[in-house]
Amino acid sequence: MTAFAGQWTPSFGSPLTFTGEISTEISFGSAPRKGRRSERVPLSLGAGLRQRGASGILVQITDLSTDGFRVATHLKLEVEADVWLRLPGLEASHARVVWSDGQNLGCAFVRPLHPAVLEMIVAKSRRR
Repeated sequence: MTAFAGQWTPSFGSPLTFTGEISTEISFGSAPRKGRRSERVPLSLGAGLRQRGASGILVQITDLSTDGFRVATHLKLEVEADVWLRLPGLEASHARVVWSDGQNLGCAFVRPLHPAVLEMIVAKSRRR
């Protein structure tokens, strides 16, 4: 594990101070955490989502962070299912389903988004 600390000021909010440890291992289906790894940004944005070996469908992203996202969809997916999210203007990002609750899915990116990419997506969604 590698320790880190820093501060970042996104254009859509107040300064964020962060500290933590980085690991190359991802754990899914473990006990719920008291806190999140990164701040969620509420938004409403159409994107493409596909399962392994399937065609993509249109979903509505309801919140997004560097570590994951929540989407509204009719898909019924199992926890730990692999999915790919195609955000407007970007390549598809690999993620895994962390929870499913009726019409909503919560997913974690296998490789987190860069904070600047998150900022760009949020800015574009608010211009629509």
